[in-house]
Amino acid sequence: MADLTVSVVIPTYRRPEHLAECLRHLAALDRTPHEVLVVDASPDDRTRAVVAEHPGVRYLRNELGPSTTPESRDLGLRHATGDVVAYVDDDSHVAPDWLDRLLAAYADPGVVGVGGRIVNGTPGERERGVDRIGRLLPSGELTGHFAADPGRPVEVDHLLGANMSFRRAALLDVGGVHGRYPGPGLCEDSDISLRQRSRGRRLVFEPRAVVRHVSAPYRIRGRRFDLRYDFYGRRNQVVMLIRVLGPRHPMVRRYAASVVRGEWRRVKGVARTVVGRPVDGSPPPGLRERLRAPFALRRVVGCLLGLLVGLPAGVRERRTDRLETGRAR
Repeated sequence: MADLTVSVVIPTYRRPEHLAECLRHLAALDRTPHEVLVVDASPDDRTRAVVAEHPGVRYLRNELGPSTTPESRDLGLRHATGDVVAYVDDDSHVAPDWLDRLLAAYADPGVVGVGGRIVNGTPGERERGVDRIGRLLPSGELTGHFAADPGRPVEVDHLLGANMSFRRAALLDVGGVHGRYPGPGLCEDSDISLRQRSRGRRLVFEPRAVVRHVSAPYRIRGRRFDLRYDFYGRRNQVVMLIRVLGPRHPMVRRYAASVVRGEWRRVKGVARTVVGRPVDGSPPPGLRERLRAPFALRRVVGCLLGLLVGLPAGVRERRTDRLETGRAR
């Protein structure tokens, strides 16, 4: 695919040291990208200083601040000039052949998006979920397993933001990257993919296109996978389904029912633990475990509240999407 040009876009927020390492790995690629764009939402100039040390890398400013990764992705897209726009996180290190592996899948003109493996260094990640990579299930749930290696390219329903690429024309055709996904950056990258899939377009997971994810410290607020993930995970996912598929789509109802069933099972599990009933033949829970069990109900409340907030929010966001599309025309 020698004729295709690639713009690499890196959204970043308050992680200049990790961004510097990310840029060093990009500079060592076997194939030089057409351009590299860093989109910075940080409140200071440290990231700008890092970019200045890398000739040829373009600096773009996102004035919206934290929790606006999709807006940064869209800003990068609007300034990109390559045929393909590839996204990596600021704490990801690309392999030397990463770009060549991504572009190889675009030899098929029906493919509009290609992503690759995200290696986290977790034991067993290469085999775990190898047959369930990047799926949108009938229940409306999404599978991940982007560290798995199926040994060959496979078609998927969605890609992960730390290692994904799309034909620029396909992104612009659906109105670019859609923002307004608050919280710790959940579902905004899946939105990009599902808008393509909703039009019958093909996405490919190429396991040989590898980035290593180093999980830099969280710089927005709170910690990774705290209770906000329960709320925003459910809220943003139902919003995404409504925005992409419509509020009357059966998958929206199935997803809501799946969340309620899952949380009801969690409540019953807590109740069993509190009264000291063993589960699946395991020993009866001890006193400390029984006393601590009710704290799990915080996650139940967070998930259900996220679902309740997300349903009307999704309707509003879909209406806003349509208004923005109308103005753009």
